Amino acid sequence: MMKKKSLILMLIAMLTFTVCGAGLAFAATEGELRNELDGVETAQDELSKKMAQLEKDIKELQKKVDNLNYLINQTAEEISSTEQRIQKKEKEMTEREDTLNERLKVMYKNGSVGFVDILLGSSSISEFVSNVEIIQKIYKNDMDVLDTLKKEHEELTEIKASLEEKKATLAARKTDLAAEKTSLDAKKKEFEAEEDKLKAEADRLTAEIINLMDKDSPYVGGEFTWPCPASRYISSSFGNRLHPTLNVWKFHTGIDIGCSAGKNIVAAASGKVIMSQWYGGYGNCVMIDHGGGIVTLYGHASKLLVSKGQVVKQGQVIALVGSTGRSTGPHLHFEVRKNGQYIDPMSYF
Repeated sequence: MMKKKSLILMLIAMLTFTVCGAGLAFAATEGELRNELDGVETAQDELSKKMAQLEKDIKELQKKVDNLNYLINQTAEEISSTEQRIQKKEKEMTEREDTLNERLKVMYKNGSVGFVDILLGSSSISEFVSNVEIIQKIYKNDMDVLDTLKKEHEELTEIKASLEEKKATLAARKTDLAAEKTSLDAKKKEFEAEEDKLKAEADRLTAEIINLMDKDSPYVGGEFTWPCPASRYISSSFGNRLHPTLNVWKFHTGIDIGCSAGKNIVAAASGKVIMSQWYGGYGNCVMIDHGGGIVTLYGHASKLLVSKGQVVKQGQVIALVGSTGRSTGPHLHFEVRKNGQYIDPMSYF
């Protein structure tokens, strides 16, 4: 950290600042520049911490939203099932009532043919007994139908009450969902603004570092060596991608190589280390100058094995895979920049 500051201070100390409006020139003191750099790095670290907390809040809110969506869908299915049960029950009850009413209507229209007439009209004792049994069965059947209808009415009342409860629960959950979504959207907007701010600050600091490079030196790297020998799995490519936290399309400045923590990270090409330290959202980070304006960056390392100013060879182990900084799991974030511009790393392999 101190070496980086000293180099930047030496560069900036050679510059002369002009006070606009007064037309006076003065040289910034080393103390003023040191305070400015300290403020920049402190602000960047604070921003990273704030984003980490925002990311945690977003994940928790997303879980709530997902859970509410699941419960809403489940309740909606229960309501649909309950409504189908009600329709089926009402249909069954209607059929029973219609059958009973039709038979009673026939008996009413033919009132002269009652149970007594049937019994008195029996021609023998056996026919009389048979008619009694038939009448008893008709009577019992009527009573059973009426009893069934009574129970079904009670059951239907309970089902309808349950339906109303489920509808009330659904309405409440939808209200909760709307509130959680509003909160989630606000957090995502805040996160996106902070992320843009962090990236702008990272780009500015990178520009300062690139100013330390020898721009006249030729590119000495040649074709790149794969920077993560233990894995060739690319979990996220260069260019536009679906942001893992915001769930929107954002530009990804490098490639992410998924790999177990502790595995070797090697220099993609020979060059000089111009950064080996904690670097905001990149966590533990190494940057190597390969000449010709080409710089490679290796982020989220668990351990740094080289120091600034060190000359490294292609394939040399420079760090170990980790998940430091803003990272969702162990992986290597690998970038290539040419004169400060992001380049697709895959074009160098």
